[in-house]
Amino acid sequence: MRLGNLLLSIVLTSYSAYAVAATDPDVLAREYVGLPVPSSTVAEPSVAGKKRSAQPQFNQGRVAWDSYEKQIGKPLRKWTSEVIAQPPGGTVFYPFSGPDFVTVAQMFPEAERYVMVAIQPAGEVVDTRAMSPMAALAFKSKFNLEWMKFGYLGFFRTLDLNENTASTKARLTSTPVMMAFASALGFHVESVVPLRFNPDTADFDPVDASNQTAWTSVRIGLVKNERKVTLDYIAMDLSDGFLKSHAPELSWIKKSAGNPTLLKAASHLLPKPYFSACRAAIVDSAPLLIQDETGLEYADLKKMGTVSLYGRFSGVFRLFNQNSQRELAAAYLKAGQQSVLPFAFSYQKSPNQRSLQVVRR
Repeated sequence: MRLGNLLLSIVLTSYSAYAVAATDPDVLAREYVGLPVPSSTVAEPSVAGKKRSAQPQFNQGRVAWDSYEKQIGKPLRKWTSEVIAQPPGGTVFYPFSGPDFVTVAQMFPEAERYVMVAIQPAGEVVDTRAMSPMAALAFKSKFNLEWMKFGYLGFFRTLDLNENTASTKARLTSTPVMMAFASALGFHVESVVPLRFNPDTADFDPVDASNQTAWTSVRIGLVKNERKVTLDYIAMDLSDGFLKSHAPELSWIKKSAGNPTLLKAASHLLPKPYFSACRAAIVDSAPLLIQDETGLEYADLKKMGTVSLYGRFSGVFRLFNQNSQRELAAAYLKAGQQSVLPFAFSYQKSPNQRSLQVVRR
């Protein structure tokens, strides 16, 4: 609780010290995560023309992020560069993602486009400057809590995502979280616009941001080292109940699954009978799949190509059906003792149970 109170007071201080141009999403993204804001965006005559330095409160405000970097971020990037080494460019597909941009961006650091799909609506950009003090406090408090929780767990709990999305008080939806992740990873947030599905083209088009009902899916324009990157967060039900009755959306899923795909902390949903359409799209089309044991069953992985096993695995997390992934556990046993995965990735926190599977078609 002391850490939470400290970070809350830090971020409140950084938010209230300067006036900000609300139309600049990069300013908001940097302040979400506690980064200094260049003076060109600050309405403060005394600092005009100068870059505002990283005051001590900014450095302290990154305690949770620095902890994530040490425990997960750095070893994840090192492992990915050695094992995955995906060439630059292209699109990456990340279903059941929640707002977890930070993982996919680090596992595919040179991609041109990230397509993330989750059932929770994206929500609009949150400008705390335009909110009442009580509303701003509720948002900042919840943001800090979830930021620290992710720093420890390395994934988002569905229960928390649903609760945050439903809250009209905290308003912590996926959009500000993804903006914060992008800023923490060194991206400049150029734009954030809502998207709407066009059934005629089976694709998503930008829509007028003033339409307050349109923030279900969003496109975030990013720049890093002069490289433009697109992040599309799509709110969509991936179950058969929706996809099999919406042919254009199913067509879009099949097209998206034709790209390198990431599955993480997916709650063992894909093997269930009522996710057959999404499962088939990945099994039939993905040229590369990286997943933990919560994604596809081992039998489906083998249909795609040679399965490379990393980490160690003997059984699923206690909250899930213990009959799941028995063939995968047998494959790990047959392969013999694997090296410990050097970072936590999903529900399993014990080094002896962290696992990843990589399939190249």
